[in-house]
Amino acid sequence: MTSLPTIVREMLCAKVNNPCIESCQVILAPSSLITDRLILRRPLLSDAAAIFEYACDPEVTRYMDWQTHTDIQDTVKFLESCTQRWKSGEEFCWVITTKPEDQVIGAIGCRLEGYMADFGYVLNRKFWGKGYATEAANAVVAWIMSLSKIYRVWATCDTKNFASARVLEKAGLLREGKLRYSMIRPNLSPIPRDTFIFAKIRDEI
Repeated sequence: MTSLPTIVREMLCAKVNNPCIESCQVILAPSSLITDRLILRRPLLSDAAAIFEYACDPEVTRYMDWQTHTDIQDTVKFLESCTQRWKSGEEFCWVITTKPEDQVIGAIGCRLEGYMADFGYVLNRKFWGKGYATEAANAVVAWIMSLSKIYRVWATCDTKNFASARVLEKAGLLREGKLRYSMIRPNLSPIPRDTFIFAKIRDEI
C-alpha cells in the first residue's frame, strides 16, 4: 500500500452510527485526497457530462451493481444523491481526476459502518490499464485505515471481473472467499451472480 496521501485541509463532518457505541462518532471526511498523479475530490454538478461519458458505456458498467445510464439526467440524479449521502454520512464519494487538468476519469466511494468500511470504484474505459484505479483505491484505503475505529476494509467484485480483482489485490486486500449467488449485476442478468470478497484488516497494516 502507498503511504497516506496528502489530505486537503477543508474537512467536512458527518455522523456515522456505530452499532457498538451508543453515541455517534464524528468522522472527518476529506473533501480531497491527493496522490502522485490524481486528485480525488467531491463531485460537482458540472462533472455530469464527464461522468455520463463512462456511466453510459456498457463495457464500463458491465459488472456494476447499478444500471447503465441512458440519459444525462440519470447522472445528475446520481450527483445530487452524492451530496445527500455525504451530508448524512451514509457514503463518501470522490471523483477521480488527473493532474493538472482536473479531468474526471472515474469515481470512488466508501461507506463506514461501525468498525468496518467498504468501497467501490468505476473508471472511464479510456483510462484502463494505466494504474489509475489502483492509485485511487490505495488512497481511499489508506485514509480509511487511518481512522482508529476501523479494523476492516472490504470490497467485492464479480468472479468474472478479473481486472477489478487485480486492483483490489494491488490495494493490499486479500481474497477471503466466494459468495455464491450474492449480488445482482443488472446490466448482465436479473439472476444473482457469484462474487469474490476481499478485505484488509488492521493487523495487516
